[in-house]
Amino acid sequence: MPPRRSTRALASALLCALRLPAGAADAPPPAAPAAAEASDPTEALAPLERLWHATEGIGIMPYGQSYLLVNHNDHPNAAPCSPNPADCVGPGPAPDGTEIKFAFSLKAPVVPSRVLGHENSVWFAYTQQSHWQAFDASHSRPFRESDYEPELIFSHRLAQEGAPPPGFRPVFLNLGLVHQSNGQSDPRSRSWNRIYAQWGAEQRWANGDSVALLLRPWWRLPEAAQNDNNPDIGHYLGHGDVECLYWHADKVLSLLARERALQADFSTPLLFLSRGRPRTQALQLHVQVFTGYGESLIDYNQRHTTLGIGFSMPYGL
Repeated sequence: MPPRRSTRALASALLCALRLPAGAADAPPPAAPAAAEASDPTEALAPLERLWHATEGIGIMPYGQSYLLVNHNDHPNAAPCSPNPADCVGPGPAPDGTEIKFAFSLKAPVVPSRVLGHENSVWFAYTQQSHWQAFDASHSRPFRESDYEPELIFSHRLAQEGAPPPGFRPVFLNLGLVHQSNGQSDPRSRSWNRIYAQWGAEQRWANGDSVALLLRPWWRLPEAAQNDNNPDIGHYLGHGDVECLYWHADKVLSLLARERALQADFSTPLLFLSRGRPRTQALQLHVQVFTGYGESLIDYNQRHTTLGIGFSMPYGL
């Protein structure tokens, strides 16, 4: 009768039969992946909530959409003018109808909710939009216009715990103080100051699609007549705006309406540059159409229709 095998010999034979590396039976089981640690805490939020959810360690966040476009203007304005006689530019060479238009819009929490409590926070936001005559080599490719818009915003989150109610769910109520100017001296100077209230609501469907509605009435702070570069700006830019945004997977469609203007933006990932990347890092193909008054401050009282095609950063994804 053959000698009795030891327990260790039997284990070695079994490991060979299963083609497992030696010592694997003695190795501790692999640790479970720390999914909770690696996951994004805002991933479960709808896009509008995500845009206004400042978690610990996050500083600068998107405010509006940021993009770089080749933009065509159907009616370039060679002599911008306002009712203030000191703010009429004499006739000059017509700007090139095709230019580079870019904008970036960011915000950061100044006073977080953990300080104010009750879902209240204070934010600083900054938006800049520039129009660059990049194709006008005969005039040294000047910047035709840059508009600067800093804001101070008090935000109160309205989102509730538990399952969201059907239909649109209120997300936030913001109160803001905003200054907008083009940083120029007369006769090209344009500026105004406003206070506003903005209400944002959102609906999210089971497939992940979301639609958001933002209502923002404003009131212009009065200025002395001799210092007002654009006394009739309220007539052209109105007394508020309405924005609707629709997120479908990694695509975004937005419509922004004022009393005398309408702007539509559509963005979708550039597949040849973004394949395999998370949607929050995918460079977007961006198309923008604007018609009406107020695309830029210098032309606030000049009607334009523009078409822009270019790139943008992911927004609310």
